[in-house]
Amino acid sequence: MKITTKLGSFALLIGLPMMMGAQGDGCAASSRSPAPDVTGAWDVTYDDTIGVEVAIGGAVYDAELGAEGGVVTIDHDGQPITFDLDCARPEILCPSEAWPETITAEQRDAMFEHRMIVTLPEQRCSGALVAPAPGSCGAGTDNPGCDQVCDGEITVVETERFGVIGESGETFRLYLGAGIATNGINCALFGWSVADAELDTVGSAEGDDWQATGMSNGLVTIGYSGGCLWAGDPDDDGTVEALVLGAGVKFTTGFTAARQ
Repeated sequence: MKITTKLGSFALLIGLPMMMGAQGDGCAASSRSPAPDVTGAWDVTYDDTIGVEVAIGGAVYDAELGAEGGVVTIDHDGQPITFDLDCARPEILCPSEAWPETITAEQRDAMFEHRMIVTLPEQRCSGALVAPAPGSCGAGTDNPGCDQVCDGEITVVETERFGVIGESGETFRLYLGAGIATNGINCALFGWSVADAELDTVGSAEGDDWQATGMSNGLVTIGYSGGCLWAGDPDDDGTVEALVLGAGVKFTTGFTAARQ
């Protein structure tokens, strides 16, 4: 597996989903203009690779994994750090899980046809939400607001997600949403995790037969914060510790979709 390194700020990493692949148009959420019909079931086909970006301080490391994920080891400041990015782990949502192989889209409001709802997996805390440990939150951490954290396992449930069809009807963006606050062991999605694609359509708005038949040039972008993906016990004291609290991980994979 090839790993490359580049310098850049984490703010740039956060901005990358907005610059890659087809981009949706969130500004169209309040539009009352016609939009293509996307309602119904869709079959999604993914690329056979997952792009991985790890950001630590000012360095960004790039790697590529198979569709099921795997292990990435980087060398940061002379220290090897291993990331267990196995998609089989229940607390990790890989792109093909956050945007599954079969999805159902709905347009529920006839006045706002650009709004779409899709039911997708979401991370939930199966334990109690408790106050974070002293010193583990605040400015400069992954939990700056000292939000409550999960003291149990992270499970995955189905939930509705909001998406927007672009004003032109040629693209869409689905907001995959943020998970719960991380405690350095459990994982939390960044709020900018999205699925973007172009819409292949037939008909027209003027003819009242405008319908989406396919999705092309799609890109799912999943961002994680904290040490959740590479927690371990480096000093063998029996306590699970996050090895690099200031890092972030981003998964990307391409996709297409066909209407059933």
